[in-house]
Amino acid sequence: MLCWLVQYGSSQVVAAQVAPLFQAAIAAAWAMLLLWLWTRWRGTALFAQGASLLAALWGGVLFTLQWGCLYLAVDQQALWRVALDFALLALLALHLGRRMQTPLWLSGALCALLLGAWTWAAGQSGAWLLTLVAAGSFALGVRQTGCARMVPQDLLRWRFYQLSVAALLLPLVAVAFSPSWNFLPGGSALLAMLLQAVCGGLGFAFLLARASPQPGKEAPGDPHIVRVIRPDGA
Repeated sequence: MLCWLVQYGSSQVVAAQVAPLFQAAIAAAWAMLLLWLWTRWRGTALFAQGASLLAALWGGVLFTLQWGCLYLAVDQQALWRVALDFALLALLALHLGRRMQTPLWLSGALCALLLGAWTWAAGQSGAWLLTLVAAGSFALGVRQTGCARMVPQDLLRWRFYQLSVAALLLPLVAVAFSPSWNFLPGGSALLAMLLQAVCGGLGFAFLLARASPQPGKEAPGDPHIVRVIRPDGA
């Protein structure tokens, strides 16, 4: 959560210098480069021979949607409200169709609806809808990869695929949909985008990698998103 707040809070601070979507595009490109350099230094292979390209592209599109929508949402609404909306909606989306205590799920849904109604009453419905799309994209991405069962190398490889697609798509999205074209980066803006690359692009993946099972220590029967990361037919 701290990485999330640093990423999008720094975006708000320097929005007058660089428009949020352009910040997202630059941060994604820098994060991709930093991850590639780190894996080269560690000797970690990033490209799985025969990996499913379509699944990797779809994961990258979901990641691009998540980042783009959140950067636009925090530009229109207070950071704490976007964070609260995103957390609630993402949790609800992740547990949709799964076993969860009904009272708990209904309580979360009620809170999300009340926050949504408050946002609409304040004339900020656009920010809430953007947060909803971001939360849905995040939940779909997590379900697609099954990242809780991935080994560290697979997690970093998958993040590299996401960042690569985002680095290609976000500049186009920024040109097409950015409400403003501010691009006068000073030292503070460059530092902010570096923080976004490290905290948003790399922080989440590295934290998951540290918490994930090590190779050879997985529980029997744990799948490894064969259709995405592992070579086809392996």
